[in-house]
Amino acid sequence: MSPPVSVVIPARNRGRLIERAVRSVLDQTHQDFEVIVVDDGSTDDTGSVVLALAARDQRIRYLRHDTSRGAQAARNSGIRAAQRRWIAFLDSDDQWLPESLEARLGIAERQRVHVVHSDCDVLQRGDNEAHRFGVPPMEGWVYRELLRGPGPVFPSLLVSKEALTRIGCLDENITSYQEWDTAIRLAKYYEFAFVSKPTFIYDCRQEDTISRDLLRAAIGYEQVFRKHRWAVLKHLGPKALAFHHQALAGHFRLAGDGPKAVRYLLMTILLWPFRPGAIVRCAQSFLRLAPRR
Repeated sequence: MSPPVSVVIPARNRGRLIERAVRSVLDQTHQDFEVIVVDDGSTDDTGSVVLALAARDQRIRYLRHDTSRGAQAARNSGIRAAQRRWIAFLDSDDQWLPESLEARLGIAERQRVHVVHSDCDVLQRGDNEAHRFGVPPMEGWVYRELLRGPGPVFPSLLVSKEALTRIGCLDENITSYQEWDTAIRLAKYYEFAFVSKPTFIYDCRQEDTISRDLLRAAIGYEQVFRKHRWAVLKHLGPKALAFHHQALAGHFRLAGDGPKAVRYLLMTILLWPFRPGAIVRCAQSFLRLAPRR
């Protein structure tokens, strides 16, 4: 029998969606699990919905933060409360496909790894059907690869509790790109395995989905980059630093923070001056931001 799993679901004001997420776990082909829903200070009926589900299935546990502390803090509360060997994550507005746990546990056992992730299907606003998201298929020792850019997403991650304990759980100060930081820290010590078929549906149709908040995304990318920038320089060199500065310039431009976008473009040129495209974009940004008479 496969080793048992603790499924951690952070939730805040998800009364109308949380049952769908929990039921996607209950419908798994692999049935040896516990579900830990961590209510991050909800003011709606999230708690009553989860407690009603828990009354019908003793594998469901409900934890609550009195005030909102963020999704990372909720995940950490779930990790610390977990009683099983493996930790799997699910966001409250997403749903697993039926063979999600079976597929990831199977490859974890066959390859004897501590970290498994997968591809997924995604639903964007206006979509009637989900389509393939295209998660980077990172396998083996992927630390350098993750220093170049994001990879796994939380609902695809299956991680041993031992590994999460070793890295000190999740960084609660990261506002976005949280799984990127987590994956980088795990990859320093552990090999990754990848399941190519989708194991969950990533639902981006909600108004408060983090990925819709462009400024929050820019700040989160900046936080992760700053945290690991010396590792980027050590393992990948100044060209990779320039790439991240250019990416940040794009993020802040889309978020409407022109001065910060220009600052990062200037850093791109200083770090890697042989990039005519970056120089042109920097000049164009200056022209757009220049005061008009």
